[in-house]
Amino acid sequence: MLICIDSCVFIRGFSHKQSDAQQLLEWIGPKTHLMIHRLIALEVMRNLPREDLKFFFGLFHQNPFAHIVDRPIPQGIVDQYIALGLAEKGDAYIGAFAEWMRVDYLISDNRHFLRELHTDAYRVLAPGDLLALLRAEGKP
Repeated sequence: MLICIDSCVFIRGFSHKQSDAQQLLEWIGPKTHLMIHRLIALEVMRNLPREDLKFFFGLFHQNPFAHIVDRPIPQGIVDQYIALGLAEKGDAYIGAFAEWMRVDYLISDNRHFLRELHTDAYRVLAPGDLLALLRAEGKP
């Protein structure tokens, strides 16, 4: 399974050590691959304390199951997400990135994604919902 995690989930996961967001980060591995865009990494960097950044980047360092993509997101896909009503400055890029990378799930606490985004390209889930799915499937 391929997932993309929104910056708000990373920030909550590192700020609240026993949260569902933090637990989700422990599931990254052979059966749950993570793909994020550098825009997400930059947002996390702006909002996490310096001591937590080491752990954030540790998720990606020499980890074959987690990647930060630094290529430009195709503008045509971004425009589609702007037309769906997502904010041009951030959310549209994250939604477009998830489709471009063909993720199975976009994981977010963002109400705009959870309540307002309707796409057939992937499912949008809160961290707890994906955890429940992973546990039901018995994925380590």
